[in-house]
Amino acid sequence: MEISERLIALEERTKSNTKRLNEAEKRLDKNEQVTNSIDKSLSITIEQIKNIAEDLKATSINFKEAIMRSNTANNKETEILKEKYNELEKKYEKLDSKIEKETVLKDAENWRTSKKQILSWVLVAILTIVASILGISKFL
Repeated sequence: MEISERLIALEERTKSNTKRLNEAEKRLDKNEQVTNSIDKSLSITIEQIKNIAEDLKATSINFKEAIMRSNTANNKETEILKEKYNELEKKYEKLDSKIEKETVLKDAENWRTSKKQILSWVLVAILTIVASILGISKFL
């Protein structure tokens, strides 16, 4: 009888252990599914991060090249503007010298005209003085 009771107790423990093992196996299967799902998600995420990093690298290179092209264009524009400035400066100098020559010639002509007028006034004044000294009555 003792053996029979032990056998019954052993069978009950075996059933209980089997039930626990089955539950543990179910949880293990679920954990494996979740782990596989997470692994797939992480793999996809890592691949996306790699793609984003490559895109960022390409964008960075393109941006750097665009800046270099822009700087080159700006340098060319600056050179063109410098050349135009130099041309305008030369034109300004030519105009300035032309205006100066015209002004000097005008001033010289005005001086000559003024000199002639002053000389004629002085001559008239001298003749008037001489006429008054000699007597205006002789000439009347």
